[in-house]
Amino acid sequence: MSTVQNLINDVSQKINALEAAQALYSRQLSPDFSTFDYINTDELGLSRILAALLDPKGSHAQQEIFLKLFIEHCLPTIYSKPNWQPFIEHLDETKVKLEEQALASGTQRRMDIYLKCQVGGESYGICIENKPYAADQYNQLIDYYKELEGRGHINRHIIYLNEHNDTPSGHSVDTKTLDSWITSNQYSHLRFSDLIGWLKACQVECQNSSVSEFIAQLIKFIQKSFMGIEDMNEAKSVLNTMLSSQENIASALKIALSTHDMKKQLIEKLQRDLMTIIAKENKPYSMIKTDLKGINKEEQITFKIKESALDFCLGFGGTVFTNPYLGIFIANEDVELNHEYYEKILTECKASNIIVGENLKGEEDKLKGGCWCAWYNFEPHDWWSKTVPWEQIHNGEMAHKIIKELDAYYQTLKNNDLLNK
Repeated sequence: MSTVQNLINDVSQKINALEAAQALYSRQLSPDFSTFDYINTDELGLSRILAALLDPKGSHAQQEIFLKLFIEHCLPTIYSKPNWQPFIEHLDETKVKLEEQALASGTQRRMDIYLKCQVGGESYGICIENKPYAADQYNQLIDYYKELEGRGHINRHIIYLNEHNDTPSGHSVDTKTLDSWITSNQYSHLRFSDLIGWLKACQVECQNSSVSEFIAQLIKFIQKSFMGIEDMNEAKSVLNTMLSSQENIASALKIALSTHDMKKQLIEKLQRDLMTIIAKENKPYSMIKTDLKGINKEEQITFKIKESALDFCLGFGGTVFTNPYLGIFIANEDVELNHEYYEKILTECKASNIIVGENLKGEEDKLKGGCWCAWYNFEPHDWWSKTVPWEQIHNGEMAHKIIKELDAYYQTLKNNDLLNK
């Protein structure tokens, strides 16, 4: 038996043993209980939680210590720069706002989290763009930078918070502009996993047990939702097994190097399954087979609706096939712009009980020359670190789930005579 197979067997045995122990002691451990199962953790919900912790006047009553630790752990470029020292020395005067409207660009955008502070003649502004699930919007970061500039913040900083993308898409800010922000220390990219060190430091300094427990639950939520760690004991056990011998280290690396190709093959299987179901059930739409590489953001599988200018699209907001979204797209190249028609589609999809997306949205996509009439984050949304999506592709469940949701979209369009203008 190969060393790779031996490693797989060892890891499987350890996980099975842990699951058996958890089953025996579930009443004492409550391994599946989390406060965050009962808290709104969509984009706005997470922004509200982070803003509350960063606010020196927040109900946590720990004053500016959480904000100070955030800058120290997550924004070292600010923490070490002389021009930001007056801000750091007056953190207690910082005002933190949620969903602050940005007017400078003439849009209706809102900054997820906005921090501002005036120290003498120096004005400081920080915008945190929280992207836990959604894809970037056109010129979004550029508009927020203009907003900070328009508000007179000589010292300004953009924070792009997500998990899997190294940088925002060119759809949101072009590479040249982003490079200039980085060079001038006006931009930071943070992953949710980067927040763990900050939150643990907050626990150490926190003098209230209720607040400390809340932070512990937030850490657990981030580890589970963005890092794929269902149970820390399980993760530690797997890691210890991989590090237990030179052979296991080599085997683990071989497995890791094959993961991307494995996901590509499973995506190809998914497309074959989708085409088979569409043909077998004679669906009113067809699928265009796409050679997805998993190395670019915004890769898509397109479904052409028969006798309609509308398309269905299953896209991936991040690299390596993660952050999927499902929606109705229309290219404006061959048809006349009709925003009233697009808005009608979004309105009817929101009103329909058969559309399951909680955060149904619509937006013009200038980069692609069209409009997303309606779209929502497809669940399960984390295809990066979670195993469930790939297991569902392997056993065929995922293709049927996608088809069911496409059918829901189609039925809504048909019922409301929206297949054509």
